[in-house]
Amino acid sequence: MIKAMLRMGMKNKDIQFYFNRQDRAVNSGRITGIRDCSYGPEVAAAGEDEAKAFMASFAPSAIVSPLLVAGPVPAKPADPISETVLRSFFFKGTDDSWRCVAGETDEFECKENFNLRGFGKPLKTIAGFANHRGGYLFFGVKDKPDGFAVCGLRDDRFTTTDQNKFSQTIRAALEPTPRFRVATLSLDDLTVGVIYVEAHNSKPVIAGKTENELIEGFIYYRYPGETRPISYADLRAILDERDRQSRESIMPMVQRLLELGPHDAMVANLADGQLEGGHRPILIDPKSLEQIQFIREGEFDEVDGAPTLRVIGDAQTVPAEILSPVRTVREEVTVDAILRNFINRTPVEQPLSYFKQVSHEQGYTLPIFYYLHLAGQSRKEAAAMLRSYKNARENSRVEINKLLNAKRTLYSKLGGIRGATFNRICNDPEPTIATSQQAKDVCSALTGMQEADALKFDHFHSLLQKSFAVWEASDNDRGLFVFIRRAAARLDELEYGILVHND
Repeated sequence: MIKAMLRMGMKNKDIQFYFNRQDRAVNSGRITGIRDCSYGPEVAAAGEDEAKAFMASFAPSAIVSPLLVAGPVPAKPADPISETVLRSFFFKGTDDSWRCVAGETDEFECKENFNLRGFGKPLKTIAGFANHRGGYLFFGVKDKPDGFAVCGLRDDRFTTTDQNKFSQTIRAALEPTPRFRVATLSLDDLTVGVIYVEAHNSKPVIAGKTENELIEGFIYYRYPGETRPISYADLRAILDERDRQSRESIMPMVQRLLELGPHDAMVANLADGQLEGGHRPILIDPKSLEQIQFIREGEFDEVDGAPTLRVIGDAQTVPAEILSPVRTVREEVTVDAILRNFINRTPVEQPLSYFKQVSHEQGYTLPIFYYLHLAGQSRKEAAAMLRSYKNARENSRVEINKLLNAKRTLYSKLGGIRGATFNRICNDPEPTIATSQQAKDVCSALTGMQEADALKFDHFHSLLQKSFAVWEASDNDRGLFVFIRRAAARLDELEYGILVHND
């Protein structure tokens, strides 16, 4: 019956629902064994009609207690890291030893020890799971020679490691970043660490750097009991599936274009900010173009309904003759863009490009920690990247390194007029900043802010926004621009510096 269900394309966890009981363990590992014919190869498969009839007439085991009545409940997919699901992968033998009944398959991998340093082999497995159909990585479980016995984690390194640290390690090594979840399971007095990896919807996931057994540029794939570089046939299957999904995703747009007709439909070209088609070219202002973000549903917040792309800006008519020379290069990062996005706390698509650009500027006093925080990079990783930038200015490289290693600060001690100005702007919710001199006075005072002023950081961002608006309205007042850079860099050091960890 299981063989028939597998031929029908059912998943292990769905099949398991019909057979697994306390007195009869039919878990995902056993079903995988049936799939690859390592278990029960001599048993003939049932017919599809038989399997459908079996499922239609299936009823769960009767509830023992006469006080409870089971009503119809809509089936919900089980949480892959719930305690119930995780416990189903383990059993306690007659010798009172816990073992992983799943063993090592194309969905399960066991590691005896955990150490985030030298994490190359687990990273290979994570990439392999993401490129296949997902899977579980168990820490605190011995390998096959020991019968997949649970030995438990030797220390608390797994349980005390922050989820963000896992994310940084995986993000730095694999592109695109696999989605994963971390959990622990207690079996008597033993603790098992669990990393559950989802199948990625934009395969293939590729190794972005070399670390121990992980080799840059390799595509790893999970095969029964091992992770190794992908075969041509499996890579071809991934690419074909990606092409199929692309065609399916674009067909509704094509259908909509056909319904609207060429006179009522346009295509947004995000490379140069132009809405193309028809006889009415429309330009998206570059400032609005920078705000456009594609956010995967559930990546940052769980939302109801489909993800929405929203363009905010003023629509204005412009002479047709100015359309041709207009071109917005998305890859170019300017100093004013570095400041503007920090001051407005705007999420950017490629934050490390902003960090890199700061190293190429002669004037290195600019926000950097905000962009490192967005990229999930540590100070150590940032220093390594800085060394790899061949075109970075040496003086800027040295000074940024000092800032990363806390050997330099952008703090400027307050006193006299600057101190009085700082007290005034802290206590005035809407101070007047209408002239270049007023903006300079405010920014000069802001370089004296300290950790104790954390509750006023939102207010300081507002002051910088007003000062930046004054600069934009001026005739490129370079003096004011320098004041804004120093104040923004000091705020960045305080607000986001503490969020960028050393390791």
